[in-house]
Amino acid sequence: MPVVLDWTHGAGAGEPVPCVICGKPAICRSPAGKPVHKVCAETWIEQRTANGRQAVA
Repeated sequence: MPVVLDWTHGAGAGEPVPCVICGKPAICRSPAGKPVHKVCAETWIEQRTANGRQAVA
């Protein structure tokens, strides 16, 4: 089942800066304040859990 993050509370936006995962410009900020695309974060979590590792948010 695909991971769908809910960033409606706690996430933000800012100037375009490189995404911490893909390196392309991102205006989204994770709830932790990191510049990241939501889809990049969801894919990252899916890959970690599919490999038997526990994701860290």
